[in-house]
Amino acid sequence: MATPRTIDINDVIERIGLQRLAIFVLILAFVMMMADGYDFGTLSLAAPAILKEWKIARTEMGAVFSITFIGLLVGSLIYGWIADRFGRRFTIIFGVFNFAIPILLTIWATTVTQLSILRFIGGVGMGGIVPIAYTLVSEYAPRRMRSTVTVITNAGYNIGAALGGLIAAVSIPAYGWQSLYVVGAVFSFIMAAVMILWLPDSLWYLARKHPDSPQLRRLAERLIGQPVVPGTPIVAVDPSEDRSQKASGRQGFLRLFEGSRGWATILLWLLFISDSLGFFFLASWLPVVMGDAGVAPSTASLMASLFVFAGLVGGFLIMRFLDGVGPIAFIALPIIGGPAELVMGIHGLWQTYLLVSIAVAGICLAGIHMAVYAIAVRFYPPSIRGVGMSSATAWGRAGGIIAPYVGGYLLAAHMPMQQLMMWAALPCLTTTILGMGLGLLYRRHFDAPASLPISEQTA
Repeated sequence: MATPRTIDINDVIERIGLQRLAIFVLILAFVMMMADGYDFGTLSLAAPAILKEWKIARTEMGAVFSITFIGLLVGSLIYGWIADRFGRRFTIIFGVFNFAIPILLTIWATTVTQLSILRFIGGVGMGGIVPIAYTLVSEYAPRRMRSTVTVITNAGYNIGAALGGLIAAVSIPAYGWQSLYVVGAVFSFIMAAVMILWLPDSLWYLARKHPDSPQLRRLAERLIGQPVVPGTPIVAVDPSEDRSQKASGRQGFLRLFEGSRGWATILLWLLFISDSLGFFFLASWLPVVMGDAGVAPSTASLMASLFVFAGLVGGFLIMRFLDGVGPIAFIALPIIGGPAELVMGIHGLWQTYLLVSIAVAGICLAGIHMAVYAIAVRFYPPSIRGVGMSSATAWGRAGGIIAPYVGGYLLAAHMPMQQLMMWAALPCLTTTILGMGLGLLYRRHFDAPASLPISEQTA
């Protein structure tokens, strides 16, 4: 009897491109990221009402923002390990519950301490599932489209955050800041149910960890569109994985630092810090900053939505260039975004011009925040992609811890608007330099063919 022909999942994906199963996974990840983005943005949108109702100092609210990012940091550190051990599907479902339950309980919070505890616990889930979502969609996509699917997934986060601003403008004046969390809790629990019912696990993970599982065979049949003969070997051969394993016997986290990947890892960590310092300062404090500039609270909420939503334009504009040209393509965003922030700080600026500058800053800064994940996913083979993405995200969370706290301090010091925006624009300079370094490194050492000849795969 002839031996059944081996099915190489990676080869199939590279040949057929973005197929229906991948699109289905992408849609689920996109909507899940909407829930994550909405829930994260609730604190920024509720901050002005909470400050007024609880009569607390801005520095105290800045501390709550920072505690949220500590939770995001912890989640980024531990969820990569969970995903590599228990699978992408389990980790994402667990993470949705991890932030859905605290979001629900926040409705009844009455003190800064309670709010801080709930934001920390929710932050662990919100921060943990983000890199795992990117890892999952990238493992269903061909190499030539990994940046694109990562940006599209991240777009769900931006849309969720932007919808939060629209909802806040209507619901907070009518029903109080708690109404934001009611909507977030309902949305999050619905998403948890959807993930339990329909989210598939990573084909690469199953092929490597559970090659004989019925789930792998069913997913392989959906992938290729035809039945798989029982007993057919299903493997996942990734050229970058093979080269990496041959180059070093190290495992897990240590493999992030082998050869040229070590420099890439360091530059990625610095890039994530720089991005977070620039993005999360405005993402956290923009409604308050605009309120200080004399903008009505409902309008300030809409401006916050504009800032985040405009990032979709930047992300969608840059994603195909990232796949075609490489990481260096994204440096156009900080080069334009820095000056736009400086314009926002001009005293007495007409509101029309202010809106335009916020939109341009959003295109660039929120676009950068989408692009950095699309860049990072290209530097790591599947076996360390989870830990690579999680570790880079963790450093981004560290920047996120610093940004709102420093922002709260600067706002409490009543710093002039122009000077405040000069500090906010500074990370765009470092982001540009780091992007250039990563672009050159990628071109020299990582821009390799997506697949190897069959003779090399089986050697």
